[in-house]
Amino acid sequence: MSCLKTKARSRERGLALRSAGNPRMGRRQGGFTLVEVMIAMAIIGITAVVLLEQRLEVVRDAARARDLRTAWILASQKMAELELDKTLWLGQGSQNNGDFSEVDAEYGHFLWDYQIVKQLIDVSDPKDPESDKKPRELLRLTLVVRSAGMEDPIVLEAEYPIQENKPEPAAATADPKDPAGGPKPPTPGDVKK
Repeated sequence: MSCLKTKARSRERGLALRSAGNPRMGRRQGGFTLVEVMIAMAIIGITAVVLLEQRLEVVRDAARARDLRTAWILASQKMAELELDKTLWLGQGSQNNGDFSEVDAEYGHFLWDYQIVKQLIDVSDPKDPESDKKPRELLRLTLVVRSAGMEDPIVLEAEYPIQENKPEPAAATADPKDPAGGPKPPTPGDVKK
């Protein structure tokens, strides 16, 4: 073999090695370039951030719904409590405020306030100007429940007629042996013929 042939072969080998390292110079080998990998990582990162933000929003919405449901339950409980307290329904009205920590310490961030106001309601017939009905008195109860996490407070209103104090009828002759003090239902042995 001559020296020229050896130089030509070594030149071909060098060209083949250079073309393997540079994709433009010959056939391309498998794999991704650094730019392609960086673009793929950026797409995955942006997608992950968007999905995480949506998940956080879903969790916040669930917490708001839970707080709203709890506030409605606490408001209905407080409304029933106010309805049953007879001392509130005397006089011209009353008002008060507080929180629900007496129910449970977990509900301390739910605040309530109520106001009871006496109102006169006109019950006369507008078509009959000569009707002589005097206005009725009602007590209006307004209960407001709010919390820091709620956008709008819960407002409940109710109207109650003022009960007039009527004397209770005196019991007919009371039997000292009968604590109920009333007539007894007939028993089967008391049948009259």
